[in-house]
Amino acid sequence: MATQTPGLELSPLDQIRQTEAEVTRRVAAARELAGQSLESAKKEAARMIAQAREIGLREGQARYQEIFHEAEEEAKQLVTRAQGQVEVINQRGDQRMQQAVQQVVSIVIGLEEDVKDA
Repeated sequence: MATQTPGLELSPLDQIRQTEAEVTRRVAAARELAGQSLESAKKEAARMIAQAREIGLREGQARYQEIFHEAEEEAKQLVTRAQGQVEVINQRGDQRMQQAVQQVVSIVIGLEEDVKDA
């Protein structure tokens, strides 16, 4: 660690100072590297979070569309069934109306006969 100039012996105190300076430089370099690594990790984490949000949004929208289309299909089936029931009810109504008209006609004809007989 200690660098010596040829032919010049450093005192123990100078050797300690030189070693302390070298350790201080290494600690500063390690802190700088750690700071860069931390900054890089933060950027990567932010990128991953943004990517996860984007994927989640796309998947959420896709699921929303799927649910919407299922509901739309179910609604169409309900409308189709309801239209079928309306047709049945209308047919029954028409039949009952015809029966009612026939009964009224029979009653009226019966009354006319009663009036003729009287």
